[in-house]
Amino acid sequence: MNEIPEIPRGLPGTLGQAVFRLIRERGLVGRSESDALDAEWKAVVGPELGRRSAARKIKDGILEVAVTNSAVLQELRGFLHETVLQQLQQRLPNSGIRGIRYKRVR
Repeated sequence: MNEIPEIPRGLPGTLGQAVFRLIRERGLVGRSESDALDAEWKAVVGPELGRRSAARKIKDGILEVAVTNSAVLQELRGFLHETVLQQLQQRLPNSGIRGIRYKRVR
């Protein structure tokens, strides 16, 4: 049976704060952010490319995108790259995205 975690001493003890800490500790906040990032990615690239790729994270201004096959990789790296980058920068102005790195996954 799961136990309810104790609220650490010295920290505010409201229920909302405890729930937020629990969500953050379990990594759910990051997961929500990455899900939102991937949703924006899919909205920009469309359903076909969105099924075959996924935005993972932004590190040092570089968006990491997992791609499932070489054809999609070439399409994204080729003539779509600049357009996709510009659209992401417009849709996510506070993200700091300045480039995209594509990574082939199986």
